[in-house]
Amino acid sequence: MLYRFTFWLDVALLLAFCALETVPFTGLVVHEWLGIAVACMITAHLLFSWTWIASTSRRFLAVSIRSRVNYLLNLMLFGCAMGVIVSGILISREAIPSLVGGKAGDLKDGWDAVHSVLSNFVLIFAGLHLAINWDWSVTAARKILRMGTRP
Repeated sequence: MLYRFTFWLDVALLLAFCALETVPFTGLVVHEWLGIAVACMITAHLLFSWTWIASTSRRFLAVSIRSRVNYLLNLMLFGCAMGVIVSGILISREAIPSLVGGKAGDLKDGWDAVHSVLSNFVLIFAGLHLAINWDWSVTAARKILRMGTRP
């Protein structure tokens, strides 16, 4: 059951991330609210992956090179994603002000540039994350969607 939920969460993350990449497609209001939803989905994704994160952290030097590369890639993806989320909160004009009853973010602080640059890095790292975990994705899709041969 958890396997199935994790798969669909990852699919939702991928689709939401694709939508977030083009603000003119979603509009600013949807972009900001979808960004908040993605932050929640990332948190869930990390919680469901916590066993792997903890065990790989403890045994970092003992795991395979592929696992070390995957771990470091995930760490860079996490750092950039957190930067995008924080900068997005700081420059929010719609979602955050409506949640806290404040005024819209001031783009003069340069956080919009940080948000843009880090989102480009997230795009790269997310693509690499998907590529290095492609075998899991295909296996999960076949199992969940009942494709391929059955035992």
